[in-house]
Amino acid sequence: MNENQYKEKFSEQDRKEKITEEADTRAGRALEYALDIRKFEIEMYWKRATYFWALIAAAFAAYALTYKTVSDHEPWLSLVFSALGLVLSFAWYLVNRGSKFWQNNWERHVDMLENMTLGPLYKVVAINPGNNPLTDAAQFSVTKINQMLSLFVTLFWIVLLFKSVGPVEWDREVDWYKLATIVLTLLALRALWKKGRSNIEHTTAKLHERTFKIET
Repeated sequence: MNENQYKEKFSEQDRKEKITEEADTRAGRALEYALDIRKFEIEMYWKRATYFWALIAAAFAAYALTYKTVSDHEPWLSLVFSALGLVLSFAWYLVNRGSKFWQNNWERHVDMLENMTLGPLYKVVAINPGNNPLTDAAQFSVTKINQMLSLFVTLFWIVLLFKSVGPVEWDREVDWYKLATIVLTLLALRALWKKGRSNIEHTTAKLHERTFKIET
């Protein structure tokens, strides 16, 4: 879809009533919705971050506790919690990228719709030059930093996972608990990467009418 085709979707050619205010146009109402949904996506972004931080912190605490106090015949518990932390951190990293994807979607709608309504307010960036490089405002992306942080935590969990596996000795008996944990972790990571993507192409759905009846 090019820019002209996009504008045609919000044209007023088929409207018979007279439009007196700009906000009542399709583009004006669409801009209002786009701004509201963008705000909602940002709120949900930080709520999801808080949710994952709580789970990952709990996994860290459990790993530290089991690593320090676990008995010799149950060393796989540290592996379990490190695997859990790895899956949660990787999921958090993917959720951050998915949240940024939809936030960008609505921001691009705002970029295009505001040209048709109120003007380039969102696209004009007002920069206030300062003299203190330590405290002045800087052009950093909060969401990108959060994504890099989640990726770092994921890599950190990989290190802990290898630490929990311990040295591999081919002449030793296979630890089936550890092997099962590793296999399940790899399957979970693959499922998150392959099956956790949104579908932005053509989709279909079936509609079913629900019936309601009052018994007397």
